[in-house]
Amino acid sequence: MEKKPLVVVNGLVRKDAIAYLKEHVDVRQWTEKTVMPRETLKEWLVDADGLWCVRPLDVDGNLVKNAPNLKVIAQAAVGYDNVKIDELTAAGIPYGNTPGVLNETVAELAFTLIATASRRILENANFVKEGRWAQRPSNIKGFDLSRRTLGIIGMGAIGVSISRRARAFGMTVVYHNRNQRIDDKIHKTTYMELDDLLATSDVVCVMAPLTDETYHMCDEAFFKKMKNTALFVNVGRGPIVDTDALISALKTGEIDYAALDVTDPEPLPADHPLLDVENCLIVPHIGSYTDRTRYDMSILTADNIIAGVHKKPLKTCVNEEVNYKKPEMDVESALEELKKAGVDLADFD
Repeated sequence: MEKKPLVVVNGLVRKDAIAYLKEHVDVRQWTEKTVMPRETLKEWLVDADGLWCVRPLDVDGNLVKNAPNLKVIAQAAVGYDNVKIDELTAAGIPYGNTPGVLNETVAELAFTLIATASRRILENANFVKEGRWAQRPSNIKGFDLSRRTLGIIGMGAIGVSISRRARAFGMTVVYHNRNQRIDDKIHKTTYMELDDLLATSDVVCVMAPLTDETYHMCDEAFFKKMKNTALFVNVGRGPIVDTDALISALKTGEIDYAALDVTDPEPLPADHPLLDVENCLIVPHIGSYTDRTRYDMSILTADNIIAGVHKKPLKTCVNEEVNYKKPEMDVESALEELKKAGVDLADFD
């Protein structure tokens, strides 16, 4: 019997995805609840054909330099700020992520935060639970989203999905990107330079990826350019925001409120000063956290790994230049495929 490829999984993932993976490969998995020691992982990778990366893990050339058989690395996430793509490319290793399958789910969460924060749902619900319905202070008022402007920073596929929801609520949508989209008219959105977006928007929603350019993009100067009545929402990456600057902006009234799915650091320590800020709603990085979406992400990750260990093209590959190419089919094989598809070759005589 031919030996199956070996895939290392450096942490806990969905059992149904592991079961699916095991139908195609042998799996060696770190099942402790503690983070797998990096040196142990490097030892395991010596004999591995593939790696299912589980955060927290920094993936770089050093990690894979003594893994001569490693053919693919994949992760159940869209973002890959923990991965040195150029170093994997130099090593000839394709890296697979999971774009697309979580677009609508993350957009739902982003707009849920916008709607929840704008109407002060959490505070008002707490007054009821505490038996203080009639005593809620008059300054805990929400604001309407209709006839307001939403500014999206990072207008990728998720940003477009957020914009659809915002327009359904009667909002005007503006955005800032590295480059203006060519489909603005289709999505009924307007490109703006960043400073203009900050000055114009009633809600600012960050959906940008974490890069050297976006690290601490939301700093003291950034918040000073926003309206003091504005809501700030971050569903991108925590380190895009200078947390100290955000705390200051919220406490001094430079902005009105914040709603965060991601933070820096993450997770937040129990004594972190951001948790003492009353006008800030925080949820624990749940943008894609639904059963269906996590299943789809896990299966796509498994599919990328199964393809990669057999040197077949990954479905979703970040560094396409080292992705495996579909082999060209010779004439005889092509004819055989046509016969299997039920094509009558006599029609082509």
